[in-house]
Amino acid sequence: MEERIGILADDLTSAADGAAPFVAQGHRAVIGRLAVPSDDHSVVATDSESRSMLPSDASAHVARLAAQLASRTILYKTVDSTLRGHVRIELEAAFQASGRRTLVFAPAFPAAGRTTVRGVQLVDGVPVTESVYGRDPVHPARHSRLADLVPSGIGSVIILDAATQEELEVQVAALPDPGSILWVGSPGMAAALAARFGPATVPSVSAPAADGDILVAIGSANPRSHRQADAIDGDRGITVLRAPLARADDPAGVLDQIAQNAVDRLTGGGFGAVIATGGDTMEAILDRLRVSAFEILREIEPGFPLGRAVLDDGRQLLLAMKAGGFGDDQALARAIAQLRPNEPAQVSP
Repeated sequence: MEERIGILADDLTSAADGAAPFVAQGHRAVIGRLAVPSDDHSVVATDSESRSMLPSDASAHVARLAAQLASRTILYKTVDSTLRGHVRIELEAAFQASGRRTLVFAPAFPAAGRTTVRGVQLVDGVPVTESVYGRDPVHPARHSRLADLVPSGIGSVIILDAATQEELEVQVAALPDPGSILWVGSPGMAAALAARFGPATVPSVSAPAADGDILVAIGSANPRSHRQADAIDGDRGITVLRAPLARADDPAGVLDQIAQNAVDRLTGGGFGAVIATGGDTMEAILDRLRVSAFEILREIEPGFPLGRAVLDDGRQLLLAMKAGGFGDDQALARAIAQLRPNEPAQVSP
């Protein structure tokens, strides 16, 4: 019998990244925002949006959502691979509400240079607190030792070291009684679980091309995002909105302006897809479009998921999202070429 997977994430990118490897195995996946979606897909992911909440609010919200997802045969709680956010608080809340007996904690994401060695989380070989993520002005990593993030009230805990994705997948596949476990990790864990519980018995739905023009919203000040935008700016049928390259004194105001500009254009018609870069950009756009849930269709590239939402007027809109610093300079050009297979974007040499 096909497993029913529940995923609980603390932001939208983590929810999409958690679901996408299962979609690649043939499962159908839906993401709910701030609530568990009602669709009975084999994979249901929920974005709690708790990373930016106060700790007490995050705990209560995560506990409520974990209890609602507890009936799923496999329950997976995402954490950031650099251990940012309310990790310890959310693990305690999710575990107590889940009814599971064992916590398996494995945040390694070797494909992105995040490994776990003797219980210490490393970024390119450096303990995460000593990396740039330890100096994050909004959500700094405060612990490198995974044991420091495990709540004392959880009696059965397994911490997995992993220097490669293969090593992680072998360990995940070997653990017995998976339904009794609260699985905790990052995209590496998602890929390992998808490998263990896939492929699905029902064929996945193929991803359509964009029915109309494509809007690209660059909410990140990362120079890589702007180089990616330069490679597509001026292409026919592509509209690019972007934040200033220089860091603004009011980043929230800049994001608000970009999101509102994007929504004004999207609701005016003529667009079949929106691509957003920057962690909060797609969230801000979906808030204004009143999109509470959407389906994940596939990954354009690893870490670059593609979804589909239905708007209030019944129109379908393709959604693609990625982190601001993710991908090479041609990442957006390749994504547009996939969304317009009969009219590929010009890719600069």
